[in-house]
Amino acid sequence: MENRERNIRLRFDLTDKEKELFEKKKEESGAKSMSHFIRKTVLEKEIYEVDLEPLRDLYGTLSIVTNKLNQIAKRVNQTGIIYKSDIDDMKESIKKFSKELWDIHSLLLKRKK
Repeated sequence: MENRERNIRLRFDLTDKEKELFEKKKEESGAKSMSHFIRKTVLEKEIYEVDLEPLRDLYGTLSIVTNKLNQIAKRVNQTGIIYKSDIDDMKESIKKFSKELWDIHSLLLKRKK
């Protein structure tokens, strides 16, 4: 083992369910052996850090926008009238939502160094 290029052995424990999932993913990867699969998974894959906190804010904004839209639609259906202020308010809400969505998109693409 001393003359081998890879002379460090690692050991880890799995539950039956984890082992089953591990084996399934190993088969799907086409890896030749368990050690090949682990090296391929750990050494060749990039790691991304995903912070889901901004999504909570986005869901809140989306809820506000859809509630406003429903209120406007209800009023238009009852009266047949839509106000310019309603349209401007919706445009502003959609603009805010789009910006938050873009910010989240940018965060999701931020790679872990």
